[in-house]
Amino acid sequence: MKWIVWIVLAACQKSGGAAPPAEGSDTVIVQLPKAALTPAYKQDITNLCDVIHLSGADQLPKGDRSPTIAMWLGPHITTADGHEFLVAIQPLVGEAKAMALEHEAHRVGLDHCALAAEWK
Repeated sequence: MKWIVWIVLAACQKSGGAAPPAEGSDTVIVQLPKAALTPAYKQDITNLCDVIHLSGADQLPKGDRSPTIAMWLGPHITTADGHEFLVAIQPLVGEAKAMALEHEAHRVGLDHCALAAEWK
């Protein structure tokens, strides 16, 4: 069975821009938290986007990167909103996860997100 993931953003809900999926469809709805755009939260998203390089995981084979990334992120995601965002995107995979992170990166003012590009 193929799953389609809809990422329902708080901004879309407020504007009525996202239609709910039909009952019985294969659509999964994930509501992402909308954090305040503080400098600390922007730094969390920057750290998340650049984690492969910042953690040194880019020096490891792709299959061996996850533990290094996870250990680095622990002390470098410092806000509750940053942790909430990570929890919200955790169940997503592939393109859906990349799109969620890319959207948040753009929302905080980043032009590029290396981790989102890696997930695509």
